[in-house]
Amino acid sequence: MTTLDRYILAGVVRGTLLVLLVLLALNSFVSFIGQVDNVGQGSYSTADAIAFVALNAPSMTYWLLPIATLLGALLGLGNLASHSELIVMRAAGVSPWRLARSVIIAGTLISIAGLALGELIAPPAEQYAKRHRTMALHNQLSMAQGQSGWIRDGNVVINIEQLMEGDRAGGIYVFTFGDEQRLSSVVKASTASFDENGVWVLDDTSSTEFAPDRLEASRQQRLAQPTALSPELLGISIVDPDSLASRGLYGYIRYLQGNGLDADRYVVAFWSRFATILSIVIMAALALPFVFGPLRSTGTGQRMFVGILIGAAYFLVNRLVTNSGAVFGLDPALTAWLPTTVLLAVTVAALARVR
Repeated sequence: MTTLDRYILAGVVRGTLLVLLVLLALNSFVSFIGQVDNVGQGSYSTADAIAFVALNAPSMTYWLLPIATLLGALLGLGNLASHSELIVMRAAGVSPWRLARSVIIAGTLISIAGLALGELIAPPAEQYAKRHRTMALHNQLSMAQGQSGWIRDGNVVINIEQLMEGDRAGGIYVFTFGDEQRLSSVVKASTASFDENGVWVLDDTSSTEFAPDRLEASRQQRLAQPTALSPELLGISIVDPDSLASRGLYGYIRYLQGNGLDADRYVVAFWSRFATILSIVIMAALALPFVFGPLRSTGTGQRMFVGILIGAAYFLVNRLVTNSGAVFGLDPALTAWLPTTVLLAVTVAALARVR
């Protein structure tokens, strides 16, 4: 790494850290305000709300990194342009592609830090935060998590294999225990959902009652299941793709596919992890054409405004493509990679126009 690389690296990293600090502070404040209404419910306290926001900060940082890198690169490179340092570099014979290499090195180091954060720190912290918050709000319940969700509600244990859209669940087993922890009944249901009154209703059920001297089997199309479950608690009983590291996500995808369950949501999340890391490098490089072009003589505020527009557009297009892929049955890997691939093509084309 040359002196030029280190100089540009320092400017981009300083700008990224500054922008990231501001964005993280704003998001954390909004997140904390959202938790205030829950304070006092169950055993949930103000300290729990602060801990929830703090534990979600690594995950929030990971997802903010692409836009923070773009804004940070615009800020860092913009300062160099404002002081005519980039012009001096160009006059000394440094080509735009050579400057792009330095910026890409900076983006690569930031992406490596983001990869470590997203794979090693954010997933367990987010899982603990979500579990601790929900159990504090519903302190009458206990639960365990594995490849399927297990929830205990008094003398009832519920196993859920798959979470569907609209707070629906699939592959439900309800185990009811009587005196001396003896199994008294087992109910199997194809799906379950909450009705308009908040009652959990099991669909297409088959029940087995364990009497002292016989077994009684029955089937019902719909069966109301008394429980303290809520849609929120149901959500954390099933694996959330955003709270898994890539290795765990890949294993869970194989589990779902091996059992004939829909894994598209998790495949998109898996490939989106890698696309997000690559987009950090691309966002850093994308700042260079703007600093050399229309933003060379503008102020910091205008650069930040342009960066926010680009970041918002990328975010919206990413969400639009992801949702459209699910609707039209597109390949999940293609859905995850398409926005980043387009961003890469735009960046290369913009760099090629720099003179």
